[in-house]
Amino acid sequence: MKTYDFVHLVLYAAGGKIEGRTKLQKMVYFTGVLTKREHELGFRAHFYGPYSPDVAGAVDKLRALSFLRQTSSGGGAFDNRGLEVARYDYELTEDGTLIAQEKTRNYSNEWKRIKAAVKRLIASDPNDYVKLSIAAKTYFLHGKLKGTTSAGELERLSEHFGWRVTKDEICEAFNWLKTVRLVERAGS
Repeated sequence: MKTYDFVHLVLYAAGGKIEGRTKLQKMVYFTGVLTKREHELGFRAHFYGPYSPDVAGAVDKLRALSFLRQTSSGGGAFDNRGLEVARYDYELTEDGTLIAQEKTRNYSNEWKRIKAAVKRLIASDPNDYVKLSIAAKTYFLHGKLKGTTSAGELERLSEHFGWRVTKDEICEAFNWLKTVRLVERAGS
């Protein structure tokens, strides 16, 4: 299964809609982790945590084929640095939904795993994209240290990637990661 198909099926499993570019990346990342495919999806460290140019390319391809609609909201608003803030939302079109349904049959085993992973993520209420981003950073860092790690160690390592993540945020992220069964214990 190509990244393009994986992203398409994640969107379909999420009800055909994901609000926010960062949230889309993190939903695909965690679905990849839960299905043991995150390395195939091209994720690497980025400003908002793990990011995949392959996933971004898949989104662009889905849009180019008119299988995915992107809308923007918040244009004209500016953050404290003077940068424009906009949120991009994604929704499968009718054709995109029909093709996704066909893919569920063509990739039935993978589809079952993707659907179960997305269901687990949605049940954990991942609506706050900032918290989802911090959880992705925490999980990514936890993997870099391999083994038992403290929130303090992860906080220090986060600076290496240019991330500002506090011990409290890491502990909260560990609690969320525990709810989706990606870690066995909460951070300390």
